[in-house]
Parts: sequence; C-alpha cells; structure tokens
Amino acid sequence: MKTWTGILLMIILAVATISTTSAARTMNESQKQLNIDDQSSQTEVVEASNIEQMHDTAKTTQRSIPVKEEYVSIAPENENVRVYPMKVEGSGYIYNGMILEVNGKSREFSEWQGEGGSYKPEVHELDLNGDGQKEIVVLYTEGHGTGIYKGQARIIDSVTLEEMKMQSLDEIVKQHVESKVTVRSDRVVVDVAVDGVQAQPSQIEEDTSGGIYNEELGFGGVTYYSVEDGQIVVSAAGSYGLGLYAGDLTFAYAYQDGEWKAVELKYSMEEYEEEYYESFD
Repeated sequence: MKTWTGILLMIILAVATISTTSAARTMNESQKQLNIDDQSSQTEVVEASNIEQMHDTAKTTQRSIPVKEEYVSIAPENENVRVYPMKVEGSGYIYNGMILEVNGKSREFSEWQGEGGSYKPEVHELDLNGDGQKEIVVLYTEGHGTGIYKGQARIIDSVTLEEMKMQSLDEIVKQHVESKVTVRSDRVVVDVAVDGVQAQPSQIEEDTSGGIYNEELGFGGVTYYSVEDGQIVVSAAGSYGLGLYAGDLTFAYAYQDGEWKAVELKYSMEEYEEEYYESFD
C-alpha cells in the first residue's frame, strides 16, 4: 500500500514539474516574441523619425536655395537693397510675387505681379521728399504688347518696409484732367484741359468709318514710370480709341498730407505713328 502511494506521489510531482517547465518555456517564448515586436516597433518609430527629418531637411534645403542672379535687381544707390521674385513662371519671364530686401531685412509682396527678362524690375533707394529719410522705389512691368505697356511703381518705407500710399492713375486723371473726343467722318478732334488750363486741340485726320472711339481720353494702356533727378516721373498716353493715342500726360509724385500725389502735371498733344505701336512687341 505504501509502495503504491509513493509511486502515485512521484507521478503527481512529475506532472507538476512538466507543467511548470512548459509554462516557463511558453513565457520565455512569449517574452522573446514581445522583445522582437518591441524592437520592430522601435525600428519603425526611428525610421519614421528619420523620414520626418529628411522631409524637414528637404524643406530647409529648398528654402535655402539662392535665387538665380539673373532674377535679382540691385539698387544702384545701395547694393544691400534688392528685389527678386517669390516664384518664377513662364521660363523666367513672369514674376509671381516679389521679395524686397533692405539692409538685411526682407518682406514678401505677393500682390506684385510683373515681368522678368529684359523687363526685369528696377529698385532704387532715394530720399524722395527731402526729409533725410530714404525711401525704396520699385518699378516693374505688369504687361506689354502691341500698343500696350503697363508700368507700375511702388514706394516703400525703408525702415518699416511698409508700402506707402500713392495716388492711382485713375484718381489723378479724375482729379486733374478733362477731355473730349469728337469724331467726324474724316478726322478726330481731341480737346484736353489739365487743372483748368486748356491745351491746343488736336485734330487727327483719318477715315473714322467703322472705327471704335472713346468719348473722352482713356489712360492706362501705355504708362511708363521712371526715376529722374530724384523723383518718380510718369508718362501716360491718352487714348482716343482702341489702340489709338493722341498725346501724353506727364507728372511727378510728391509727398503731401501723408500720401504720394501727382504734381507738375502737363499734357502734350502728339500723333502716334504705327511704328510707335510696334515698339511694344
């Protein structure tokens, strides 16, 4: 009886030992699998982090790529004043937005849309109003074609890089110019007065049948801005019909009452020949 009891106890102990060993082995294998999974997860995290760093590096590299020298305009008065495009389109001929740099500071002007190439913008640093503080002047071409040239000018405060208010060409014409276009069968008569001063009427002989004419002069189709003798000078052609010009309104900008306004306005009558239109091609 004792013998059988001893044998039974031995069997029970053996089974318990096998179960414990099996459980331990299972736990070890599970732990090994867990370690492998953890390592795999950590690897994925590291790889994801590396990818993000690569993306950040790519962005930084992209931002640090210098603009091509051919796109940069430098002020002749100060080499630390520059303007260049935010984005170049059309094989380098269209500037979609521009960046202005002034003595280490920069500002983006996304609304400035201009041309490059031979019409690349100009930039100047000048004391336009004689107050001892220089302004930044940016001149650029918005568009051109046969009988069309749309120039543009911007005046920037050199300290704040804020754009200063300028009277628009439309405002200037409305305030200072009165005109009338009279169409006859064989000629067009243009009468112009600037600030109440009547100019000599212009009579343009041409066959007017089938032509498209204005009732008064239109401005804005051909407009040039330039810097002359420390001033911004404007020349705007007066159109009496579709692509037809009779003379030029010229003026300069002066700072008055917190705004740049037109002064020294003059209108000179002149017939524009076909070669003039073709010069804008």
